[in-house]
Amino acid sequence: MPEEKKFELTPSVAILLAGVFVAGAILFVNLGPAQPTVAVEDPVVEANVAAPSASDHWIGSPEAPIVLVEYSDFQCPFCAMIHPTLQRIVEESGGEVAWVYRHLPLESIHPQALPSALASECIAEQLGNEGFWAFADDMFAEQSGMSEARYEALAGEFGADVAQYRACVESETYLSKIDAQALDAQANGGTGTPFTIVVAGERQVPISGALPYAQIMAVINSVR
Repeated sequence: MPEEKKFELTPSVAILLAGVFVAGAILFVNLGPAQPTVAVEDPVVEANVAAPSASDHWIGSPEAPIVLVEYSDFQCPFCAMIHPTLQRIVEESGGEVAWVYRHLPLESIHPQALPSALASECIAEQLGNEGFWAFADDMFAEQSGMSEARYEALAGEFGADVAQYRACVESETYLSKIDAQALDAQANGGTGTPFTIVVAGERQVPISGALPYAQIMAVINSVR
């Protein structure tokens, strides 16, 4: 695993909706090469990422009124930190919140970011949504020892045809999908991971960093 980098410390996006004000949240953002930790004022902004669709990897109901679209990197330590938080939010929501995973591999600092993203899609090709999330859970539970050999072993353990999986990875079948998702995130201000968009109907509110549970819920409640 590459040397851990410093992460920029920023306040949360301030949100004003129906008299609810959410501000002052401190965010941890995975921004690459070591930088000084500074506080920066973020403006109130909204995103315009591709709407969640059947082609995405889901937890929760696609009919949920609120969807958390997370742009993530399997080798990002703060992505591992937020992973159980988003799981908890969906589980406790009673069907009101769903979660979509999209790729934003930070290749310049995480050499296994792209290989693991490709592996996840090649597993999903055979094993669907369940296989994808099984892989994601394994990555975030143990980020040490990430390697292509480990991904292939997991594919076999999950029940995928290993020869088919290997051919998919070697041909980089899903590279264009991963690139498109990363570009979509970057076009909407996603310079680090995790980068999560709270989608509520036509409204999209971005959250940068591994926000704690209470602060993510404050954003969600502000757009209900």
